[in-house]
Amino acid sequence: MVAPLPFPESLCHRCAHLRVVESGKGSVFLMCQEPSLPKYGPQPVRACRAFSAK
Repeated sequence: MVAPLPFPESLCHRCAHLRVVESGKGSVFLMCQEPSLPKYGPQPVRACRAFSAK
């Protein structure tokens, strides 16, 4: 079963740096792969200096 993505209003969903991580228990996390930012920053993101559209 694929869990729905959390924080659908987050800017992260449209960013090239996003990696969606699903735990063994089915929880879903939004991971940022931009090295200058925290991997699991606070959500929802409304503005980001490293945003890069997909």
